[in-house]
Amino acid sequence: MKKCFYILAATIFLFSCGAKKTDSSVQNNNADTTNTVADTAVSFFPVTSFIQGQMIQFDSMAITPLLISTVHDKADSQWIKREQLRPLLQSFLTPVINETNLVKYFKETKFNDQTVGAITLTYDPITTLPDSISLSNWNVYIDPKKGTVNKVYIVKHITENGQSIIQQLIWQTGEFAQITEILNKPDGSFEIIRQDKYIWNFD
Repeated sequence: MKKCFYILAATIFLFSCGAKKTDSSVQNNNADTTNTVADTAVSFFPVTSFIQGQMIQFDSMAITPLLISTVHDKADSQWIKREQLRPLLQSFLTPVINETNLVKYFKETKFNDQTVGAITLTYDPITTLPDSISLSNWNVYIDPKKGTVNKVYIVKHITENGQSIIQQLIWQTGEFAQITEILNKPDGSFEIIRQDKYIWNFD
């Protein structure tokens, strides 16, 4: 099932890349190991569907995840039930990131970073975002040889109890999910409030 899902993810990625209005092929640059290509994308990688598919796969595993929580530099760990992870991920499933719904608010840029051996799709705002969109930016990291998604990184800005909070999700495919909450203080400084790391692959 895992192999099939990776193949599906690769197919979606290839379709997404093929739906460009202009050729966004990575250009070779012998003088620099990191190449950047700005894309005029007509479709984005469907991040929300990918994470939902990963959650379905996660729920089918006969494993007991380990939760490592760090609050104000104090770490604690405990074994948890699989179903405890799903509610905590809901915040990162809205707004939905599909192929076309956010193209007027964000742009896609492709990095072929040879130093880390990954193609990175970055999504940044191109206009002022409406209050209904809490997304700040997100990245998708793809193995160029396998065509599979290695990692997804999502950043959101929310207001909670009158405070400005930055939420970050790192979904490392087949390994772990890490959720970090950062307080954006009025003086411009930042403080990590909490970090939860859910690990289900111990190889």
